[in-house]
Amino acid sequence: MYPRSVHRDAKAIGLGIEHVEREIRNLERVPKKAKSIRKRLERLYEAKKHLINNPKEAKSLVDQLKEINE
Repeated sequence: MYPRSVHRDAKAIGLGIEHVEREIRNLERVPKKAKSIRKRLERLYEAKKHLINNPKEAKSLVDQLKEINE
């Protein structure tokens, strides 16, 4: 079983680039970022990069994660 953060990131990737960008904007507004927020931002930046550079591979990854969790 994957950690909750992986499920949340896969869900964000599955919803698309708009959702990822919105989540990044929301988290960047936090003045004092806890370690968990910094790590989440790190993962979201990577997700955004993959969605832009390799959209087909990102979709494939989300599909694989869904299969594993079923």
